[in-house]
Amino acid sequence: MEVQRSNKEKKYSYLSPSKFPVLKEPRVDCCENCICNRKRGSIFCTSCKKTFVGRIAERCQMHPEVAYLMDARYCAFCGAAAKDLQMGDPM
Repeated sequence: MEVQRSNKEKKYSYLSPSKFPVLKEPRVDCCENCICNRKRGSIFCTSCKKTFVGRIAERCQMHPEVAYLMDARYCAFCGAAAKDLQMGDPM
């Protein structure tokens, strides 16, 4: 195992936080049709007639590559597809 003694030969390079742009205020013009930050609500399954809390998974037109893992793609009780889920009032 080789140990590096000089500072000139760094094995790892670290990125400083100043190299990344920081968004101070949200831009309204770019996120007008964005559904990523919608609220949770009650979800009703038409198959098993049970209700649970969450959001139904939908693809955002502005951010199609983003997937929220806690969004419901299936019923939490019977496993019915998202087409059988209906969104209730937001919380």
